[in-house]
Amino acid sequence: MKHYFLLLSAALILLTSCGESSKKTYTMNDINLTAEGPLFDGPNTLQATHIIDLNAIEPNLKADQIEAVKLIKANISTPDSIGFNNIRNFVLQLTSSDAKMEKVAVLNPVEKNLKEVTLNPSAESELLDNFQQKEIILILDADIEGDSENNLTYQGNFEFEITYKK
Repeated sequence: MKHYFLLLSAALILLTSCGESSKKTYTMNDINLTAEGPLFDGPNTLQATHIIDLNAIEPNLKADQIEAVKLIKANISTPDSIGFNNIRNFVLQLTSSDAKMEKVAVLNPVEKNLKEVTLNPSAESELLDNFQQKEIILILDADIEGDSENNLTYQGNFEFEITYKK
């Protein structure tokens, strides 16, 4: 009976350790989000595509090992001398070819005279389906004051918390 208990305990420990989860941060830096003019008063969409590098999270990581993905930080910057003075608010959404569009961060209102802003990540967004694709599409809706003939380009840095099985 004693040996049976030890054998059962060892098997339980082995099974539990095989399914152990880990968390790591995945960053997307210097992502150029662009909208081509003419742009009109109200929401205008800036877009970028990013190829997901699972090996940057963990060598030989497979998409089906990922258990959860959350956006934890989103920064948008501009080299423009007027900063974000003509922007009322930002809404960041993510999607991919086989995943639904998910609102992941907002900033409302956008403070004037800044060249970099930090969006507020959504606590409810779950990006697992997006990160199980080869690439992800970042969509930044900028609510613009007034019309413009010019293109609009911002740079984004994004940080995600990835939970995965080892």
